[in-house]
Amino acid sequence: MYRIVCFTDNAAVARIVQQRLTDQPCNLQFLPASRLTDELRNYVRRFAPDMLLFELSPTLDNLSLFFFLRADQATRHIPVVMITPSAQFDQYAQVLGANACISRTLLSDRLLPTISHHLVPIESAVAAA
Repeated sequence: MYRIVCFTDNAAVARIVQQRLTDQPCNLQFLPASRLTDELRNYVRRFAPDMLLFELSPTLDNLSLFFFLRADQATRHIPVVMITPSAQFDQYAQVLGANACISRTLLSDRLLPTISHHLVPIESAVAAA
């Protein structure tokens, strides 16, 4: 079972992610995208997610959270999919080093294919071990 953390403060984004991943083999956790605390850092380390969904917001200075995740030895290898407010921010997400980005307007359609692209199916990983 995959472990996915979704950093968002947007109820609509959370609802779409929840709906799209309901039938998927994953443990989905939602955490605030607007605050970087020691408690949040430690939780992410302990949870050891397989993927991070990160809402990039033009109104919040939430990049410190992204930079922490990329700088931390325990989390830097985890694929990060940025959820952007519009396609204009996609290039920004790529420059930051996100593994993928999805515009909020396309989130419902692109979430599952994007996750599938970045995570090896569980059955394949077990068979290869």
